[in-house]
Amino acid sequence: MRVLELRLMHHWVTATAETMSSAQLAGVRDMWGVSVPQMAFEYEPLLHTLLALGAAHRATLLPNEASSLRPIHHSYIDSALQRHRPVTATLDGSTSESVCLNAVLISLYTLFLRSESSTEPYEPPLLWLSIARGIRTVFKDSYHILVQSKSRLCPLLLAQPTVWFQGPYKSPEKTFHFLLEYRRDEEVMDEKTERAYSETIHYLERLYISVQNEKPDWVIRKQFTGFPPVVPGEFLDFFYEKRPRALVILAYLFALAKKVENIWWLRGIPEREVRGINSILPPDWKWTMVWALNLVSEEKEAPKNGPIVPQPNWSMIDALY
Repeated sequence: MRVLELRLMHHWVTATAETMSSAQLAGVRDMWGVSVPQMAFEYEPLLHTLLALGAAHRATLLPNEASSLRPIHHSYIDSALQRHRPVTATLDGSTSESVCLNAVLISLYTLFLRSESSTEPYEPPLLWLSIARGIRTVFKDSYHILVQSKSRLCPLLLAQPTVWFQGPYKSPEKTFHFLLEYRRDEEVMDEKTERAYSETIHYLERLYISVQNEKPDWVIRKQFTGFPPVVPGEFLDFFYEKRPRALVILAYLFALAKKVENIWWLRGIPEREVRGINSILPPDWKWTMVWALNLVSEEKEAPKNGPIVPQPNWSMIDALY
């Protein structure tokens, strides 16, 4: 390995590994720091992804090096993707643990990219949602095989909270149910569409309850990143179409992540996404964003209760004030 790669791998082992999903658990932390580098030497795309994440993490810690490290981690992730995509195009039940893990880490990197400044008009995080959704495809036939074979990924796969392959969650409260009802006559709300929205809102409410109950940060972050792979695929289609209802739901997801953004790959992203989504919403949906905007605002105390639910005779002014 070249000196640069050695330096970045050293950074991964000594620093970045401790910031990965569920690394607060000793077994998972050992997996990230010991088993994952071993797997990277067995699967080159994973090696390049680790180097990209190591460089990206180092750039956030050393601002003076950020400009020089940016093209480096972009180059490594491009290389990882070029070698990884042909493999995932022919997936079967024997998909290796290294391929599965690489899908997870590439998704994390695409989320991190949302923190980079841009002068372009706001566009929703379509790349992150698409790549993160791909994790479901990669793990679909491999999850149980990996667990039964006692894969090196087991510490992560079995870490609580388990968000993989669960049935629809039934919330004890309906904090966000109004998002399903508001202006529903303007959208084709057949049974399939309603089910997709309903299951997605249930997932959002579960995350909300975790935040309200002050669950550990790593638990909330795992639920946050589990959103794209777990929610119905139809919901993501609605989001790609930029339907206002789907946009607001995603804005609420990022707003709830504000509490746990104190980690390098999420820092600054919740506020940017909430404000960005608000900027492209139709006027009739603006009032639904007040709660989310307050939640991500650094200048206001975060609201302890859920969003204001409109009454049938309310106007937009009533909702806002």
